[in-house]
Amino acid sequence: MSTILLSIGSNTFAKTNIDKAKRMLSFLFPDIVFSEPILTEPEDDKYAYLFRNVLAKANTEMSPEEVIDKIKQTERAVGRTPRDKYLGRMIIDIDLIQYDGRILRPQDYERDYVQQLLPTLPEPGVTEISTPAPDTTADFDSLEEEDI
Repeated sequence: MSTILLSIGSNTFAKTNIDKAKRMLSFLFPDIVFSEPILTEPEDDKYAYLFRNVLAKANTEMSPEEVIDKIKQTERAVGRTPRDKYLGRMIIDIDLIQYDGRILRPQDYERDYVQQLLPTLPEPGVTEISTPAPDTTADFDSLEEEDI
């Protein structure tokens, strides 16, 4: 089992497109966990709009090549086309930046938002245990008429 780190970004209908990608990735990697989103300035002049970025971590039996193939399929399913980059829009961008401890995309790994979000990312398959909220609904059937 290998642990992967994905970088997910969008600057066009970003929340919607990242949410779609997260749902699709959750089917591919059932124990995947996501960071909170962060807004970043584009690093390339061809992009005019802010990017919404999220990190994801998961465990997988897939090889790096299989993971890349699956994330490229996910990008196309969300709506990415080859000409989007030339138009200054990024419908969705998903990159495999780390596989089993090996950094595959050093420039991406060193980006400020990656370094900022990395410590906040829980381990895959670990869910936070929360205490249930107290039941605040009233039992109206047991109320007397004068109570209402």
